[in-house]
Amino acid sequence: MGLLALAVLGFSLLHLIPAHGGLRERLRQRFGRRTFGLTYGLIATAALGLIVLGWRAAPFIPVYDPPAWGAHANLLFMLLAFLLFGQFLAGGSWRQGLRSPMALAVMIWATGHLLANGDAASLILFGGLGLYAAVHAGLARRSEGFSAPLSFGHNGFGLLVGLGLYGLMLHFHQALIGVPVPFFGG
Repeated sequence: MGLLALAVLGFSLLHLIPAHGGLRERLRQRFGRRTFGLTYGLIATAALGLIVLGWRAAPFIPVYDPPAWGAHANLLFMLLAFLLFGQFLAGGSWRQGLRSPMALAVMIWATGHLLANGDAASLILFGGLGLYAAVHAGLARRSEGFSAPLSFGHNGFGLLVGLGLYGLMLHFHQALIGVPVPFFGG
């Protein structure tokens, strides 16, 4: 369980760098955009791999009984999270209006999963990443705005991307995560 907690903490701290625009820019200037981007990507991938290893190694320790409706609610929360993720990927005027659609998506993802799971590893993973996302959103609100050109067409594309990714995750959740989705063959 310690590996999972350290991996979530490391992943969270690493991902706060983009939310702090001044720090990100100083690192880009010091190491160069390309070197910073490559190094950041490799470290983030390694941190994600450590989260997966920590999750799989964590014993199941029940902490609370999730509500009976938690799994149903999680399906709805996940739909909303994927729609926000689609806006993050597509850009456009809704992304700019939301300021941090990815952080909002992670908060909703975490909340939904905490409604459906009541074990210690879930509290560490979903609670930790949900807390990180709340801090990220707060920092992002204080930084400069998103500067991509506004395009309403990107908003519709973002909705389609989000719906498509949601469908893919429902279908492949057990194969990718190792946990079946209730009501979808699980």
